Amino acid sequence: MQPAALPFGPAQPASASPHGAPFGTNAAPLASPFALAPAKDDTALFKDERAGFSHLLPGRPVLGTATRPGDPPADAVVHLQDAPVTVRYALARPAFAAPSAAEAARLAAESHAGRRAQAHVRVDFANPSWLAAWSVEAAAVATYDVAGGTHREDLFVLAREGLILTVTWTYPRGFVDDPAYAAFASVAEATMVWDRARWEQRGRVWPDSAFWGAGLFARPKPKHDEGARQVAIAVLPPEERAHLFAVLASVVSGAGAPWVPLAPEVLDGNRRAILGATRSAVVRGFVERAFGDVRTAHDLRGFAVMLGRALDGQVAGTTSSAPPPPPVPATRIVRA
Repeated sequence: MQPAALPFGPAQPASASPHGAPFGTNAAPLASPFALAPAKDDTALFKDERAGFSHLLPGRPVLGTATRPGDPPADAVVHLQDAPVTVRYALARPAFAAPSAAEAARLAAESHAGRRAQAHVRVDFANPSWLAAWSVEAAAVATYDVAGGTHREDLFVLAREGLILTVTWTYPRGFVDDPAYAAFASVAEATMVWDRARWEQRGRVWPDSAFWGAGLFARPKPKHDEGARQVAIAVLPPEERAHLFAVLASVVSGAGAPWVPLAPEVLDGNRRAILGATRSAVVRGFVERAFGDVRTAHDLRGFAVMLGRALDGQVAGTTSSAPPPPPVPATRIVRA
C-alpha cells in the first residue's frame, strides 16, 4: 500500500506566493532558501529550506549565479571547482495531471529530457531501495546527450507530497570516461535526501585508504608504488591488456559509494574477475599482494585506477608503449 500523498495536479512553482510578490518600497528582501555549507575534505552540503532537501556534493562545490541563456530553468545552480560538472535544482508542482507520484515523475522526466536532448529519451523508475534512501514516493531517472553541444546530462526527478524536485548534473561527454566521473556519480546519486529529519549529512565521504587519498582527483598513496612500477614495465599481449583494461573500467564504474564497506563475496568476486583477465605473473602477484588492503568501495576504485595507470605506464620512473585504456562504461545503479 502506497503512503498517503497530496494529489498531483496543475503546475505552479512550489515557491510561488498565492498572493503574489509584495509591492512598495517597504517590502523586505526575502532571504535565499539555498545554502552550501563546507563539510569534510572536498565536500559541501547543499540545502533547500523550502523542501527540506539536502545534497552532499564532492569536488569543492560553489553556488553559481542564475542560469544563462540556453540553460534549463533552475532555482539553484552549483558548480564544482575540481571537475567540469554543473548541478541544477528546480522545485515545482507537476506540469501534468497524473494519477500517481510515479506517473508525475515519469511525465516530468520525459518532458525535461525530451527538451534537453531534442529527441525521445528512455526514462526509468528508481527501485524501492533508492526511494527509501532519498525519502521520496517515486523517482524517474535518465541520461542523455544535450542537443546542439558537447555535453551530457544525468536527470533525477523526485516526487514527494505533491511536489516535483528536478536534479540534473551536466558535464562534457568525454568526462564520463574519467574515473573522477564515476566517483562523483557514486557520491551524488547516494546523497540526495528529501527529509528534514535526516538532512544533516555529516558523515565522511572519503574513508582512509591504502591506495587513494580524498577527493575526485585524489593522489595515490605510496604503499603499493613498487608493485605498480613492476606492473608498468611488464610485457603483456595487446589482447590481454585490452581485456584487463575493460575489466578494470567496469570495476571503477561499478564500485559504488566510497564509504561503503564491501562484503566478502563482493571483494572476492572483483578479485577473481581481475585475476581472470590476466595470465601475467607480475600483474597477478600485484593483485594478490595489494587486494588484501581493499575494504571499501573507495579502496576498490583506487586499486583499479592504480592498476590501470600502471598498465598504461602512468607511474613515475617508467615508460610504456601500451595503448590507452578503453572508456569507462557509463552505468546507472538506480534503475528498477
